[in-house]
Amino acid sequence: MDKQSRNRLPEQCLFMNANGEIMRIEYGKSGFSRSELNTENRKANQVIVNSYNERHGITAEQINTMHQGALFGWDVLQLSRQEQSGMKSGRIFEVEISRPGSFGVETSSTLTLPAAQYEILDALDKARITDERVIYSAEIMGCELDYLPQFIGTNANLYELNHLAERLSSLNEWELDCFEGMVMMDTIQTQYSPIAVDRLINMTHSMNDCHVVYKAHDDSTLGKFYADNDFVQKLENVPDEIYECLDFSKIGKEMREGEGGVFTPHGYVVQNGEILQTYHSGYAVPLEKPDYTVLLRVTKGYFNDPQYDNDLIAFLKLPADDEMLSQAVEAVKAASAEECVFSTADCMIPSLTEKIGDALYESEGDSYGLVNELAQQLRHLKEENGVLTYKAMLETAPADISLEDALDLTFLTEEFEILSETASPADYAEKEVQRMMSFESDDGLEQFCNLEGYGRYLMEKYGIAETPYGLLEQQNGRTVEQCLNRPSQNHGMEMK
Repeated sequence: MDKQSRNRLPEQCLFMNANGEIMRIEYGKSGFSRSELNTENRKANQVIVNSYNERHGITAEQINTMHQGALFGWDVLQLSRQEQSGMKSGRIFEVEISRPGSFGVETSSTLTLPAAQYEILDALDKARITDERVIYSAEIMGCELDYLPQFIGTNANLYELNHLAERLSSLNEWELDCFEGMVMMDTIQTQYSPIAVDRLINMTHSMNDCHVVYKAHDDSTLGKFYADNDFVQKLENVPDEIYECLDFSKIGKEMREGEGGVFTPHGYVVQNGEILQTYHSGYAVPLEKPDYTVLLRVTKGYFNDPQYDNDLIAFLKLPADDEMLSQAVEAVKAASAEECVFSTADCMIPSLTEKIGDALYESEGDSYGLVNELAQQLRHLKEENGVLTYKAMLETAPADISLEDALDLTFLTEEFEILSETASPADYAEKEVQRMMSFESDDGLEQFCNLEGYGRYLMEKYGIAETPYGLLEQQNGRTVEQCLNRPSQNHGMEMK
């Protein structure tokens, strides 16, 4: 694995722990190991560490990043990089996810990319893609780079699209101009054929040999630029009176065609090197689901002290014990958790992400214990296959529920059943009629019955709620509001 595919980090680095021992961090591996270079002399160890890291060109920032990866997981480093640079909106693609057939039309979901891992899984849940064997499509409906979607094939993998969006969101304006030029160069060479997503990702890693001439928008201005800056060797000794008579359009055309450059709305772009093979197809597809239920971003509070303040970021996977919390506090060089600011980077229940963040902000971190308890209960729901039901319950819950209410609902999922394969009131009515009449198919029901109206009647009668995840069926005759000891307005009850 080269440095580009390791996100510009070294294979390993050295640092000295609090005991004065030389410790080694290896990219991709959790924790630290004692280096074979360790001695009994603390000062000698410091010299060895400094010498090793300097000799291999390893910066203090890289060591800090490696330290966070070893402590908190290499999978969360991308979140930090996205926040520190990139496009203003941070959102590159809007995609529609759907299953083939009429059922898929009724259950499609939309998602903006780049997205956190649980946001992707949630969109798949809404589209009823709960099994990796289910075939589905991810169609690009919008893109901040309006020229790009037409060059992406229709069979693009969702996770690779997300990785491309992550890469694009981390590029600065000059790099985005280079990327557009490389896309244009590729399409001309392939006669406007679709470009594989893995090649587009590799373009984002291939800026070193790219050049942009912002003042050149046609062959004439390009030729003038090359001639004025002595890039055309045969013109070096041309007298001034002849120089002004040169055909700069012809010079520009010859240079452009010779080096394969292109004109873009931003200027002339040329890439003189090869597209690096940093990324390979399939690398972005996760082998496992995240090993956390809530991911917190930890930073040090602002103390208006340049010598004490810093911009360090750590990520804390919940549920967490006291040791994991202490490691996060130490990583941002805070004296205690009270000096830290906590915010939400990802959550297994995306609808709770903002609510968790608000609770942590408003309580100045005092809600950490509640959030950690919720994360623990979410892990239990995951083990009991109750996550989908819980998501549907939250969709029918009042918008103003507190984090305490959300925690209470995690204990009540057995009072409901999610009918994820029933997409609409008409579907529910059809299945009910088939059950009552022992039909094995619709037997022409749709032609003679108002299934939509009958389905809504049945749903209201049995207290069934329609949610993005499917129909939510009561098991004990109580709505989600009533489970929270809130009178349901639908039953005419008054607040006391």
